[in-house]
Amino acid sequence: MKTNLTDIPITGAIFLLLISAAFGGVTPTNIWVDFYGSATTYNGKPIPVGSIIEAYAPGGIFCGMDTVSFPGRYGFMPVYGDDQYSSGIYEGAGVGEAIVFAINGRPADYHGPDNPIWDGFGSRHELNLSALAAVGAEIASYPSGQDAVPGDTIRYSIVVRNTGEGLDFHKIVAQSSNGWTIKPKPGFSYVAPNATDTLYFDLYIPTQIPYDTSDIAAFRVNVGMDTSIHIESAVITRIIMTDIPEDKGLTPSHFILYQNYPNPFNPATTIAYDLPVGAKVTFEIYDLLGKKVQALDLGFKMAGPHSFGYSTQSLASGVYFYRLKAARFSSFKKMMILK
Repeated sequence: MKTNLTDIPITGAIFLLLISAAFGGVTPTNIWVDFYGSATTYNGKPIPVGSIIEAYAPGGIFCGMDTVSFPGRYGFMPVYGDDQYSSGIYEGAGVGEAIVFAINGRPADYHGPDNPIWDGFGSRHELNLSALAAVGAEIASYPSGQDAVPGDTIRYSIVVRNTGEGLDFHKIVAQSSNGWTIKPKPGFSYVAPNATDTLYFDLYIPTQIPYDTSDIAAFRVNVGMDTSIHIESAVITRIIMTDIPEDKGLTPSHFILYQNYPNPFNPATTIAYDLPVGAKVTFEIYDLLGKKVQALDLGFKMAGPHSFGYSTQSLASGVYFYRLKAARFSSFKKMMILK
């Protein structure tokens, strides 16, 4: 035997009611009936952990809720009855009334072995439920790469939209290509269909790192109601070393790439750098997506301070990163071309 949630059609307004129910809208009374299920499904599979079961008395009175803690099972879920001695407001079910159920805001059918009739204080009913809903998610806003210095903590935020038909939640995991510490947003929050949720992870940059450093943080958004659905992407962090002024009359003790001047520029700028040792030097230009768009061989340079003029004719206006490499040293800076 089965029933549909015909007494409370899932319109936009009713879905908002179901969402509010998930945040504690039940009014407990002094009488209840326990419902539970050991073979409850969502889209034909054991109901996922984190799913929300809701119970309604006739008239759409919200009178019970349970959060699934084990796949395929729910309960014991107290479904409260009307306390006639309280305020006179109809608070729950009455004896002989049929309870209707929802799973993640979707109408649920019941499949026994017991029935959904509310029959008074203290009884228990095993009632297995099922519901169907499309499940999906998309990234509404991807994070952009950032510049940082050693010791920084960078937060990358990702906005995820629930493209499914039922209540859902998302969790994020991430991994640094350099093995740096990453802490994702803890826990989760429920998201209604077509609503968005902002996830994040924090990237902790060590204080002692090589000069030639960038990091790719690969992240994955997992969908709570269907673990086979996930979204993967990555974001680049470029480390900018702090400039330390050097005495130009002596051989520099550090490799330093200075900010180009002028910046922004059109069409020419000057780039200065210090070499602690003699080395072959190369100069590279990258766009905002990390794609190399130009490379110049500056030849072998002796230890000491150096500078050169750079003029661009082939690159469009915009923000770029330039990189100078010499022996084991390397550093990035940002520049802007205006035409």
